[in-house]
Amino acid sequence: MNIEINQASVPKRSSRFEAGLWRAAAGGMWIACSLGAAVGALGVPTGLGAGVDVPAAIALNAAALALVCVLFAWLFRICRWQLPALTIGSAVYSVALLTFILYFANIAWPYALLVSSVYLGVGAGAGWLAGVLFSRRHAWRFKLASLLAALVLLAGVGYAAVGGPSAAGDPWTGAARGAADKAVSALADSGQLSPAEAAELSAAEDPSLPGPYAYSTFTYGSGTNRQRAEFGSQADLKSAPADASAYIGASEWPWQRKLFWGFGRDRLPLNGTVWMPEGDGPFPVVLIVHGNHSMEDFSDEGYAYLGELLASRGFAAVSVDENFLNYSVWSGIPNQDQKVRAWLLLKHIGQLQQFASDASTPLYGKLDFERVALVGHSRGGQAVAMAADRGPWFGSAPGLPAEDSYTIRAVVALAPTDVVVDGRSASLRDIAYLLLQGAGDGDISNFDGERQYNRVSYSPSSAAFKSSLYIAGANHGQFNTTWGARDDSLPAGLFLSKPDLSGEEQRQIAKVYVSAFLESALHGQDAYEALFRDYRAGAAFLPAAVLYNQFENGSFQYIARFENADDKSRPSPTVTAGAAGMTQWSREEAKDRQGRGQGNHGVELQWEAAGGSYTLESDAGAFPMPSAAGGSAKLIFSMADLTWELNGAASAGIAPRVSVTAEDAQGQTASVPLDRIMPVQPAARTKFTWLNGLDRAFNKGKYEHTAQAAFQTYEIPLDRFVQANPELEADRITRIAFVFADGPGRAMLDDIGFGH
Repeated sequence: MNIEINQASVPKRSSRFEAGLWRAAAGGMWIACSLGAAVGALGVPTGLGAGVDVPAAIALNAAALALVCVLFAWLFRICRWQLPALTIGSAVYSVALLTFILYFANIAWPYALLVSSVYLGVGAGAGWLAGVLFSRRHAWRFKLASLLAALVLLAGVGYAAVGGPSAAGDPWTGAARGAADKAVSALADSGQLSPAEAAELSAAEDPSLPGPYAYSTFTYGSGTNRQRAEFGSQADLKSAPADASAYIGASEWPWQRKLFWGFGRDRLPLNGTVWMPEGDGPFPVVLIVHGNHSMEDFSDEGYAYLGELLASRGFAAVSVDENFLNYSVWSGIPNQDQKVRAWLLLKHIGQLQQFASDASTPLYGKLDFERVALVGHSRGGQAVAMAADRGPWFGSAPGLPAEDSYTIRAVVALAPTDVVVDGRSASLRDIAYLLLQGAGDGDISNFDGERQYNRVSYSPSSAAFKSSLYIAGANHGQFNTTWGARDDSLPAGLFLSKPDLSGEEQRQIAKVYVSAFLESALHGQDAYEALFRDYRAGAAFLPAAVLYNQFENGSFQYIARFENADDKSRPSPTVTAGAAGMTQWSREEAKDRQGRGQGNHGVELQWEAAGGSYTLESDAGAFPMPSAAGGSAKLIFSMADLTWELNGAASAGIAPRVSVTAEDAQGQTASVPLDRIMPVQPAARTKFTWLNGLDRAFNKGKYEHTAQAAFQTYEIPLDRFVQANPELEADRITRIAFVFADGPGRAMLDDIGFGH
């Protein structure tokens, strides 16, 4: 083999490595590779701290680089090839290492190879340019030309990587959002709030503000935590360890995990940080539990903002430590950890009961176990529902508190998971339920919690309700102060776009909703219920954000639910459905970002021109109406805009205009434009990564679509129909029609009925 290389740019055969600009380019790659190795080390922490992990990674990387370059130099001498061994060896090793790191971070290998190659090319080019600029051998004209060429090339690479049209973006402008944030008086004028509700809400204080209670903070723990002194030797109260051997196999708790924590699966600690109001009590009990995160990066500290707020408002709040169940690169994660997380929550309730009955503790007589709420984030958001519905997994298992010794009245889920455990899923009955989810969630990127939301039901006599809030611009981690703006560990987290909402704004939404919800569910503050029916009722204390909310209580009587209606024309036994001017109408399952079923069915409608309609007609003479005891009846339904599916990015910001027509048994009709109740919002769209094309290459298409169906509940007081036509008999409605203006468009309707 005869390979010709410019002799001026390679060393003599007596020299080990090349010199000049070749060496400068190799130096640039060494620096770039070292930075990549350092970032990779931060993504696989050993628990010894970044001060140890990063230098160790850089040192090991430098040693490996040097070894590879020596091997290449040896190979080239043996083959008598006059090639730049340092540069080629550095390039081959660096590209291979960085491609592996990115592939390990769930980026498809072709894209990982491309990104690594471009990144190393930039590093090599920077080294080469530095060699030119600092060399005395080159004239200033050559230096200037090299600098300009490098800038042009870098600009071209940058534009190819992040330039061009974007599919991301908030579908509403700030001005449009401002128009939607009506004052409480405007909501009353539209009929969304009765005069009494409006007056009550106006008098209610901002639920995110601290309340009147002073509080103290202390910890309890089993005293065996090697990593957390506050739960170990410095714990204020001593708790008993829990034997989880029945739920965690021996192989699921390897020696690395036991070495790190100092305990095994048979002695899991019950650790918690308590924010305790001062006063006689007894106070409602609120347990807050985190989800899965790096085991070495403790998560329970990230909910102090909620614990402090709730304690100041008269709740005994506890942030539960379950970090020892979290994932580690070195020791994995226990199987079906959601079950263990739920089991530990029940163990904590039992431990708190013991503290509350012990006169030597500050919790003695201070806790009201008839008013218990569970708040969970991510996997913790699923665990709290499982703990509230303990029967399918735990029943009356030994060591757990008796089921009749406490009452869970409320469950809050922040961006929860919803996986099937032991072939079962939690179902809640007559328990208040709140669900918050970010549309820009890079971890739980699908609205999985909506499945659990649909498994919450109420008897007609129940005073509880359920509500969900889908938040455009919110991510996964910012509900926790320690998780931050990145929803993935390094290096993958570097490629995720910054959330539109800041951490403070996202947590402000959480504070408002969690506080108001618990005030309603545990303190009986009914004034805040309007916030869960219509997010605009909180415009005075919520940041500017595009929101979508759902609501349902025990008064709701459905006429079309679609879950068990195989015949699209018979959504319920006594209701006939029909459509006119539609190119498609069918019972479908709402889809997630990967096009998979989301576990919720509705009627999907598509039309080309204005005037398309969907109708529901009662076969029983009139639709059933709820009792008048609850106040003025309302027509209630949920709708999700799907117009974005028609033309992709070209449909962004476009939502259908809808009017609803009611007809009574005498043939009298009245129509209400939905814009006068609540404008239909276009779907929230998110571009998760800032590199072009990476959304599809990330984690097997996890971010393939920029949007998914997000339902909004609409409530039209029947009085509004009567205002439009005083002859209409609102208590004898026989037909409802949804008429869609403009076109083309697509939408999904669900949960249509009447309530208060």
